[in-house]
Amino acid sequence: MDNFREVDILASKSVADSGTETVDLSVDEPITELAVHFAVTNGAAVADNVPAESCISKIEIVDGGQVYWSTSGFEAIAAYVYESDKWPPTFMYELANGGQNVTIPLRFGRFLGDTQFAFSPTKLLNPQVKITWAKNALHLTAKCTLGVSARVMQGVGIPTSALMVKNVRTFTTASSGIEGTDLPVDLPYRRLYVRPYLTTEAMINLITNYKLDCDTGRLIVFDLSQWDFVELVERMFPLVSYRKYDAWDNAGTKYGWFGCTKSVCGNAATSGYIVSGETNEIDYFLTRAMLHDGSAATDLAVIAQVLGSCPESTLCYQFGLPNEPDTWFRANRFKSVKLNLTQGAASGAVGILLQQPRAIP
Repeated sequence: MDNFREVDILASKSVADSGTETVDLSVDEPITELAVHFAVTNGAAVADNVPAESCISKIEIVDGGQVYWSTSGFEAIAAYVYESDKWPPTFMYELANGGQNVTIPLRFGRFLGDTQFAFSPTKLLNPQVKITWAKNALHLTAKCTLGVSARVMQGVGIPTSALMVKNVRTFTTASSGIEGTDLPVDLPYRRLYVRPYLTTEAMINLITNYKLDCDTGRLIVFDLSQWDFVELVERMFPLVSYRKYDAWDNAGTKYGWFGCTKSVCGNAATSGYIVSGETNEIDYFLTRAMLHDGSAATDLAVIAQVLGSCPESTLCYQFGLPNEPDTWFRANRFKSVKLNLTQGAASGAVGILLQQPRAIP
């Protein structure tokens, strides 16, 4: 490989408060990573728990009727964190009239510069990226911006496959019972992602057991309780952290954007206050913010560093060795592969996603 080249697919521009932007991927070189840039501005009130990525409901890469990549903004961030072991560039800011932004990378290889797995638009007829968004009511009108960029590789052959993440199914949980989902068996699996999410409930309470069953008992890949799955994730992947600018109340609650928030270190932006974050290793954490005399604070500006696992309340199962395609799960050996999820609380949204090597014809 000669070098990388940075390409603006869509220069950042103002967009409507909601909509879908479709952008042609007219790039000659293989793309190792595509990035979606999105920004909003908060209104006159504190914008609790609505970062820029919460506005993006779908990111797709399509060619005619063929969908290669399909995730929400949250799902794409989770996939990136598991791939890169770090949070993507972001500025989370909750105070009134302030701006928030995020860059969401879509990585098509096992690492940046992977010449075996990368996305080659020239092999397709009409490749496009489609982003669908809608600002939150706490964000100002006419203040959304959107851009798309790519890191491309020069001096390499054209790869015939790319690692693509695709939402297989999203369903709403019941308070009990087992929900089964038949997974496709046409391509190998590199990673399986499950994202149980509800703003008022911990991730671990929505799904209490995870079981991957091939040919009705012929092979059980895993049969794990919620905490066993979290602990497996923490053995396979490192803890990661990010920084955000919050508005804390005394005895308040903030979403940590981890399924398992490990620790929170907060510093008041104004002198004279005592602040701390308390977590029970679940999605959200409790805030303490007061003056030295014990007087409670409201909407106190706090700069927080948050550490955790299961980014964006998403669990990940790695099949085989991450960098060895021959060890990935060959689903085509089986007639059926079913993911059985035991439900523990109602009204949660559960996203099921697969990362698979997709041929780019």
